[in-house]
Amino acid sequence: MVWWVLAFVCLIILMVVMLVRTDSLASEHKRLLAQFRVLDQESAQVQQFTYELAEEFSQFLLLQLGSVRRMSRLAEDELYMFELAIQLIPTLCKEMSSRHLALKPAMQRALKLHADIEFSVVEAVIGKHGRLINGWQKQSFAGYLQMCQQMYLLAKEFSHKDVQKPAQAGVSN
Repeated sequence: MVWWVLAFVCLIILMVVMLVRTDSLASEHKRLLAQFRVLDQESAQVQQFTYELAEEFSQFLLLQLGSVRRMSRLAEDELYMFELAIQLIPTLCKEMSSRHLALKPAMQRALKLHADIEFSVVEAVIGKHGRLINGWQKQSFAGYLQMCQQMYLLAKEFSHKDVQKPAQAGVSN
């Protein structure tokens, strides 16, 4: 009989310990859920801020490209590809952050949404200019931004050569 009472007391103690532990786990769960909600909100804000910065950077590069485009010696189809790549910056930012896509699938999806151009055509233009390959090979959003910046600088470089030739011709005459 004493053994039964002792077993019953141990069982009650075990149940109390389990209840206390369950209660502490429930409060820990609530705390973690609240922390998750805060982090999720912060993440959404950071994504929105990043997207806005991508839009601003895209607009800035488009303005810069537009200013040198008229004087550039690059082929018009290449300049169009450069412009398209720069226009796709915000879309790629959104695709890569919200859908968690790598650069190439995000680029393929963005091209389907915004242009009637095959991905291979874009890759061919990138491969044509060695300065663009480095940013493209990084396969990251930062690498893509560097590549777009190099596109603008390439167009600018080709426009300066065009502008300098008449000035140099006048000096040598």
